[in-house]
Amino acid sequence: MIAHRGASGFAPEHTLAAYRLAIEQGADFVEQDLQITKDGALVCLHDADLARTTNVAEIFPDRATLRDAMGTGRARKGYYTVDFTLAEIKQLDAGSWFNRANPFAARPEFASERVPTLQEAIRLLDDRAGLYIEMKHYRFYKTIGFDMAERLAKALVEGRYSGARSRRVFVQSFSKGSLLRLREIAPRYARVQLLPMEDEGREKDTSVITSDLAKEIARYAEGAGPNKSMIKSSEDVAAFHRAGLVVHPYTFRGPTTAVSRRPLDEALSNGPTLRQAMVEEIKRFLSFGINGGFTDYPSVWREADPLTKNSK
Repeated sequence: MIAHRGASGFAPEHTLAAYRLAIEQGADFVEQDLQITKDGALVCLHDADLARTTNVAEIFPDRATLRDAMGTGRARKGYYTVDFTLAEIKQLDAGSWFNRANPFAARPEFASERVPTLQEAIRLLDDRAGLYIEMKHYRFYKTIGFDMAERLAKALVEGRYSGARSRRVFVQSFSKGSLLRLREIAPRYARVQLLPMEDEGREKDTSVITSDLAKEIARYAEGAGPNKSMIKSSEDVAAFHRAGLVVHPYTFRGPTTAVSRRPLDEALSNGPTLRQAMVEEIKRFLSFGINGGFTDYPSVWREADPLTKNSK
């Protein structure tokens, strides 16, 4: 079970508070999305733009720039990590937004949370949970002189994830190119292809599970991470398994989103509570034969999975 952005249903995503809670709730792995600062540091943040989860617009109101981090061909105005040094980013409040958005789950101490570096995440998790790292916006960073795969490989070695300990690491990406690069420079780390791919011209043909797609991925990766909406039955999972791949779909969080949470005991319109609905969905996908999955609610996954709920 992989804690998506940490226990992000209960605490502000990609903060040490969310990572600690994920460990407490028994996560096998904790996810770290990576962005790069102006001075080349790897930080744990889902968006290339700091605005959604920090108070950057309040602290640095005149620092917005135009960038095309998503590779759409159209630049958007934002407060991009690559335009700020690590010291500047460490001034930002990365938790108060969660309190405002989710008053039923708010905690005063979240306001003191900061954007963590990958090194800080490594030190916190140590051997209490594995690392499940995503290389974000690989092509964007490459165009401005940063090879995220190289920086990640170096950070993992510095964090003592070598030898047998390298098996405590998965590295995922929507970019096939980034995984090929990681295989070239650091083949010891298990690679997972997120689907659909973001490589140019590949989004449509990689949005449907086929044996050919599974065989293609198996030539350079050890796993597939499809959007769970792509999995219709156990046969879809079996297609990956026949190619020798593990299957870790995303994201199990019911009808909630990263910016809109709801109390777990809230009744849904069709009768069950949010918690019950998530448990049933996870059970259904486990019955398809998936090897694990991403969830914002690690404690709920433990309720759903009889093989792992008492394992930690």
